[in-house]
Amino acid sequence: MRIETRLAALLFVAISVLSAAQEKPLSPRAEKLTSALAELQSTPDDPQVQESYLHAFPSDYKSFLELFDLGRELYDGHDFIAVLPSLAKHHEAAVGELLIRLSKDAHYEADAPGSLQQATAEYGSEHTKAFVRLLKLLPAAKQVQLVTFLADVESYHGYPEYQVIVDHLRGLGEDSLADKFEVARKKRSLQPHD
Repeated sequence: MRIETRLAALLFVAISVLSAAQEKPLSPRAEKLTSALAELQSTPDDPQVQESYLHAFPSDYKSFLELFDLGRELYDGHDFIAVLPSLAKHHEAAVGELLIRLSKDAHYEADAPGSLQQATAEYGSEHTKAFVRLLKLLPAAKQVQLVTFLADVESYHGYPEYQVIVDHLRGLGEDSLADKFEVARKKRSLQPHD
């Protein structure tokens, strides 16, 4: 019985150590962003709180993945990312610059990159003039990469923002850009769906 008691005690200690390891505190960056989101959720219409949130958000794709990628401390990041387009009402340029900066280096995957794709398409469909201005500032290769990233979906039926971008581009006389979006969509539709 003594061995059983010792084994039980060792098992308890091992479980406690594993639990503590899984509940490690957030990094300062993750904590700052989490706090900024909580503040934004409590006062969503305050432009200064919105600006603080934008400053706390990762500013490049590498930092974005360090927080939101599979196995990272804020894995998935949907709640953090989905709020971005709503901030464009008061911060159109800042939100657009952030989304373009992140998306120009992104490649579609589920979870956080998928949420980024959706947020960028939503922004582009609602703020097309600003989106076009920012897109045109990118080198040609980065423009193609961003458009390819936005086009990389299995089904366009649940993704109306993409067609809205194309329609708005045509309405603005940006036929060349609209053609790039349509070519990217056609290429994607010819690829096998995983």
